[in-house]
Order: sequence, then C-alpha cells, then structure tokens
Amino acid sequence: MPTRTRLAVPFLLVLIMALAACAEVSPAFGQYFQGRTLVVSVVNAEFIPELIYAIDGQQGGLDYMRIAPSEPGLELVILHLKVQNHTATSAIINVDKQGAELRDFNSLKYFPIEVNERVKRLDSPPGQESWSADVLERSARVLELQEDGTFAPSRGFISGPFELQKGTGLDGWMVFEAPPGTKFRTFRWRAGDSLTISF
Repeated sequence: MPTRTRLAVPFLLVLIMALAACAEVSPAFGQYFQGRTLVVSVVNAEFIPELIYAIDGQQGGLDYMRIAPSEPGLELVILHLKVQNHTATSAIINVDKQGAELRDFNSLKYFPIEVNERVKRLDSPPGQESWSADVLERSARVLELQEDGTFAPSRGFISGPFELQKGTGLDGWMVFEAPPGTKFRTFRWRAGDSLTISF
C-alpha cells in the first residue's frame, strides 16, 4: 500500500453524481501510458453540475459535502485516474494545482481544483425537500469496499503529497471545471513525472 503523507480529504463513503452528462468515450480511456517512472491511466471522464459525497461525521453518522463550480456557466469534470509505480524503488509525487492539466482543442488549459478549498458542508442530506429537483434526480455511486468494510487507502481524491513504493499505485479522482460540452484534446500528468495522453 502507498504511504500517504497528508490526508487531503476525509474518509469517503459515497459519491453522488449526475450520470446524464458524460464526456464522450475516448479509445484512450482505460489504457496505460508510461512516463519515466509512473504509469497513468484515465479510466473515464464525466461532466457533472456539482459533486456531493458523504464522510464519517464527528458525532457519528454521515456528513454530506458539496463541491460546486466556481461560477455560473461552468460544470465539474471528474476524471477517474490510476497512477502506478512499476519502476522506481520509491516515487515521491505532489499533486497540487499544477500536478495535472487538461487541454481543449483551442489550446485552453484547465487545472485541477483544490478540493479542500472548495468543499462545503451541507445542512441536510440528499433527498430532503429543501433540495432542488436536479439534485434529487442524481444517482448514487458507491465506492468499492474491502472485505472488512473499509476503503483502500489509495481511493479518494488524488491530491497532496504521496510516496508510492515500487509496485503500488493510486486509484481515485481529480476534479476540474470547464464550460459544459468542452471537448478535451489531451490530459497531461505533471506530478513527479511528465506524460501526455491524447483523447
């Protein structure tokens, strides 16, 4: 298992996403691309109007968290990524705002948002009458549990510093934002290595 030097996001339990507005399927999705040290795969990409997930609450039960776009006219882009170290004895990576980059066909660049800076705690859980209709139409996506009912340490948002021992990897999400329907040309990984994936 990788050693995580800083917990970027509390323990994730549930992701709630809108499934209607998905990015187009690329033949590069699910393929692995080799850098000098790391191997990276973009599993899939989805456009969603906002992201809602649950964490263990300090008083027991669940606390519901929300990440919304920074301004009207933008949607979140959720990339499911796998990052693995098959080469180096130990790879130190720091996934910050410059750690990855999406580029569209107009050569505009999009960088990952800092989840910890943007997340807001909700006063009520999904499904309450106070929620708008578009939120109520969302489907729940449950993260994979291990046999003991916990999540693998490598799952969640990929953000912050990590140490990947040889033969270990990360499996999680990065969050970007862009105008709805933006067509992306490339994804570039820039944390501890440099490689580009063309869509």
